[in-house]
Amino acid sequence: MGADDAGDGVVNNTGRRATPYRAVWRWHFYAGLFSAPVLVILAITGALYLFDHEIDGWLHRDLQRVEVAGTPATLADQETAVLAAHPGASVRNALLPRAPDQATRFGITRADGDEAQVFVDPYTRLVRGLVDPGWSLMNIVRDLHGNLLTGEIGSHLVELTACWTLVMLATGLYLWWPRNWRRGAFVPRAGTSGRAFWRDWHAIPSMFNALLVLFLVLTGLPWSAFWGTQFAKLGAQLPLIAPSPNFNSGPPASITGLPWTIQHHGTPQGSAVPQARIGHVEGSLARLDTATHGPGVKVSYPAQPGGVFLVSFVPARAQGQRTLYLDPADGRVLGDISWRDYSPTAKVIEWGVMTHMGRQYGLINQLIGVFVCLTLVGTVVAGIVLWWKRRPTGRLAAPEVKAGDRLPRFLLVTLVTMGVLFPLLGATLAVVALVDRYAARLSGRGQPAA
Repeated sequence: MGADDAGDGVVNNTGRRATPYRAVWRWHFYAGLFSAPVLVILAITGALYLFDHEIDGWLHRDLQRVEVAGTPATLADQETAVLAAHPGASVRNALLPRAPDQATRFGITRADGDEAQVFVDPYTRLVRGLVDPGWSLMNIVRDLHGNLLTGEIGSHLVELTACWTLVMLATGLYLWWPRNWRRGAFVPRAGTSGRAFWRDWHAIPSMFNALLVLFLVLTGLPWSAFWGTQFAKLGAQLPLIAPSPNFNSGPPASITGLPWTIQHHGTPQGSAVPQARIGHVEGSLARLDTATHGPGVKVSYPAQPGGVFLVSFVPARAQGQRTLYLDPADGRVLGDISWRDYSPTAKVIEWGVMTHMGRQYGLINQLIGVFVCLTLVGTVVAGIVLWWKRRPTGRLAAPEVKAGDRLPRFLLVTLVTMGVLFPLLGATLAVVALVDRYAARLSGRGQPAA
């Protein structure tokens, strides 16, 4: 399977013909070593998060399901009920019901400083109960997927894993690429066992899954801690790649004179301001049918005194997105940004994000996403088993390279290009290359893979 281990090249001093295969295999091993543990976590949590609305709705069905009874109360009246039930609390955001028989959710900071999500019957204004977001299953899944439950450090580790997955895909494709295009390159061989069995079930499904995994990696990177933030800042200077409000690191240029806070997918950073009341802006919401009817409406309260209300309408299809900036004093619409206002790059990113999350194309999107994630888990596990079977006991057993073995020029250029585009990857590629070179000289065996 893959390129011939005795490929073209010069004969080295061991009598073996030099080949790029061993060098590529060594880098593929490094990429898998770094990526595999975190990649399995990302794939499993990603598969679960594809059904976040369904799972969350089922888990909180007793709090979320309400009886439809006439006309819903105003958001201001619901807000009053929340504050009456939790004296001293301040409201951070409000999530409007996705269907008529669902409760409104208010995110609050309680008097003791703890956060909670409060469920309110929009028809009776009855506060049905609350959930601690720190113990909400889907919040835990989301944080595992985004930062491994370790905050900023975990976010960077997830980004590095995504970038090293690109290295794993590029080197893996080279290793799989057959010299003779036969059926065996695409179908696992029948009757195999041991290493041959695990190699087939690692390489062939990985090849079929590669483009979809690549898509998930690239559409996830706009969320990343380092690259995503830098890309958003660059977009603030280049209109062609200006980010959407969902990823914006500042206010629209047309709105001045207001203190702005960084927004990420409609979530304000920092504590809410008790003086900001939704009643002051509800009139503006009512006049904007697109923003107030349909799933995905979140109202984020000002994050500091003098700030503004941010209304994020993020339905399943990216083309329906809309973001409003409202003056809390009188409800004036200070900014209204929709799909037509997005830059070309923002449109591509938002379409990619919603497809990544399994929402853009409904159930078929979710099912394809689950298939990709589970296939990824299976191939990673097969690769780990394959490594375990070939390794000598007690050794890491990185594939050894011989004199003259070098990465193919096009693959080396590809890795360097990726390192330039993704600086965290570039830095770690350089470190691994230097350590590999030092280890080769220290051991006196072989030579570095690059």
